[in-house]
Amino acid sequence: MKTEAYLGLDIGGTGVKAGVFSRDGRLLAFGRRSFEPTVSREGHVDISIDTIHESAREVVREAAGESGAKILAMAVSSQGETFVSLDENDRPLHDAIMWYDSRAVRQAGELCNAVQSATGRKPPIDAVATVSKIKWLFENRPEIMKKARRFLLLPDYISYRLAGLAVIDTNTAASTGLLTPDDNEYDPAVLKAGGIDVSRLSTILIPGTPIGKIKPPAAENWGLSAETLLVAGTNDQYAGALGAGNCRTGILSETSGTCLALVTLTKKRPLGLPEGLLSGKFPLPSHWFILAYSKTAGLVLDWFRREFFPSASWKDMEQSALAVSPGSNDLLALPHFDGTISPVPNQSARGAFCNLTLRHTRADMFRALLESLAYSLRENIELMARNGYPVDVIRSIGGGAQNNLWLQIKADVTGMSIEKPVVAEAAVLGAAMLAASGNGEFKSPAESSERFYKTERVFTPNKDCAQIYRTHFENYLGLKARLYGEQRA
Repeated sequence: MKTEAYLGLDIGGTGVKAGVFSRDGRLLAFGRRSFEPTVSREGHVDISIDTIHESAREVVREAAGESGAKILAMAVSSQGETFVSLDENDRPLHDAIMWYDSRAVRQAGELCNAVQSATGRKPPIDAVATVSKIKWLFENRPEIMKKARRFLLLPDYISYRLAGLAVIDTNTAASTGLLTPDDNEYDPAVLKAGGIDVSRLSTILIPGTPIGKIKPPAAENWGLSAETLLVAGTNDQYAGALGAGNCRTGILSETSGTCLALVTLTKKRPLGLPEGLLSGKFPLPSHWFILAYSKTAGLVLDWFRREFFPSASWKDMEQSALAVSPGSNDLLALPHFDGTISPVPNQSARGAFCNLTLRHTRADMFRALLESLAYSLRENIELMARNGYPVDVIRSIGGGAQNNLWLQIKADVTGMSIEKPVVAEAAVLGAAMLAASGNGEFKSPAESSERFYKTERVFTPNKDCAQIYRTHFENYLGLKARLYGEQRA
């Protein structure tokens, strides 16, 4: 008799991952595929939706087959904003536009002004919001957009292909800029300003809600069963938070993936937050999330590896950085290669290395980048604390949680212990938790989160290194202030 299990699928900015977990949370099988979006000379970031779909199908089939388990249910964790337009025959009209693509700055401003003029309130629409990019396409690609019949983000695209139903979760839907504040409904004022018919958008469901059984042809193609239940997932940052056992106030889950994202929870609706902190309803009904993030984390490290260590493994790079003393021989980096969101939004911010000399090596530069992202982590933790959201434990998840040196640097820079979970790819686990909850295995996502999360190791601050990093952190803040014109907190 086959083991019964749950599957989580995570679609990130540079690849997809799938994990199969037993009913008690043990990882039975795991698969991944990488892909690389194209970046045009204008900075537009796109990727074929077929590449994403085929990568997802392959990893699910691989993980399900390797586990040998009966997959009771599955859910999808994904990035927000990234979308594709389909015609009446469900053919893509353009490549999927990636979430961090910032081409639609002017369109975002125009949408905000139009909605504010009509309603008296300023909507949460920025350049990365899906609605801004749809408006950009209407203006710049009118010949294809007149054929558009559906606008699908990644989870609803997968849902449409697997179950024949275009369904999106509330958290990912909020990233579109199309929802009314504090509501799970599309905003008529934004729809009007963007020229979007609501019939072209997906049905919105709360994370953990059953969507339906997977269609037999799709089930066979993906290595699943027609009895496998598809459950509404959530945005990857919140799936990761669930996978890290982040189901109470005071816990911070930090994801070092494509971007660096920090999530903590509160039981009260956040009010009066600065621009660098975002909030919304968490997949746990009784909680709101507080989110801060840096747009480029893993993206910068991928760039550095490609340009400076093209034939080295990540392990080789970690070993080279381990031989460099804390502070990278006084080399300082700014990892903000494509603007900043937190602690202060600044679309024009760019990356930098400061104090480079002829004695510095690529190992110094790599360690300086790792340290700079730890400084970004610390300044955003301090931003949360200044606004009434202190944390008492940090749980590191995502691909960066595989790098023990980086985890120790984060502990030394923040002065706090860093927990490394047994399952570092927490967004995959979080999606599986939602699948289990939606299938009735647990009473709520909170119960599944508490049952499935386990700590592998705790990294505690080294006092000597922490002292060194205090000085370098101040230098980091000073460099940002000089280059970006930011006022120091």
